[in-house]
Amino acid sequence: MSFEIQVSPLFDFEKIRLIDAHSGCAVEITTRGALMNSWQVKHQNKTLNLIAGNEFENGWSHFEQNGFKGAKLSPFACRIENGQYEHEGKHFSIEKCYINKDAIHGIVYDALYTIQSSQADEQGAYVVLRHAYVGSDKGYPFNFTLLVKWHLHKNNQISVETILTNCTTQEIPMMDGWHPYFSLDSLMNDCSLSFKNKGKVIFDDKLLPTGQILADATFDRPTKIESMALDNCFLLDPAHQECILENEQVKLVVHAGLNYPYLQLYIPPNRKSIAIENLSGAPNSFNNKMGLLLMKPHENLVFKTSYQFFVKS
Repeated sequence: MSFEIQVSPLFDFEKIRLIDAHSGCAVEITTRGALMNSWQVKHQNKTLNLIAGNEFENGWSHFEQNGFKGAKLSPFACRIENGQYEHEGKHFSIEKCYINKDAIHGIVYDALYTIQSSQADEQGAYVVLRHAYVGSDKGYPFNFTLLVKWHLHKNNQISVETILTNCTTQEIPMMDGWHPYFSLDSLMNDCSLSFKNKGKVIFDDKLLPTGQILADATFDRPTKIESMALDNCFLLDPAHQECILENEQVKLVVHAGLNYPYLQLYIPPNRKSIAIENLSGAPNSFNNKMGLLLMKPHENLVFKTSYQFFVKS
């Protein structure tokens, strides 16, 4: 069989490897956070890891301090100003995680998932993970479930589908996204970035949207990143949902897929990777309503994105 699945224990969670034995491509998923922590491909007789992941030799500790690498961002992404918002005339205050007075990166980024199903055959390998959030944070007392399907396909392609289900009898606010850090085995200064957008979301000095979206053609064509600082959010052009990261030898294509109209980009200080984040809404969407989704009772929402690696001829 061309594809296989390996599952092994890792502290209080599990590591799942989806493997394409033919090409040597391998993806590591963890049942804590449902995140992709490694993506290995073969290139010029060596193995490249396209994900700047987490070092889990000491378990989950330091995940937040190390940048929430790969995190599942739900039921909100990025920041909520002062961790507070109003919904249906009631005031809520998030308890989970704060940076500089603002709640950050959702509530379920460290959730434990169970393996609901998995399969490997000649065409690919996938695993479906499930977590039930039971309203444990007083700032988000709304029950919902998450199903996350990671699928390794042929030709170095990965897709991830999320299904969220409102398990309450009321309408609830929702936002979803991902926080992977990608690397092409070189500094980002030596890479180029390109994508089409309908404008850049303007931030204030707290990295919260001001409400303005201004035209920005910086990345309409492949643009060398060089010393550029990036911590920005863009509204993707719905007719062109691909973001391409490349250097002279290889390229990575991130396709927004379904219900991810916003693209957040961030380059950390060491400049060895870039976070390319598919988001359903803008930062602080619970307050500014930019992309905010209101889920009806028992409604399902589906989100899709995919990643593919190419070697340039």
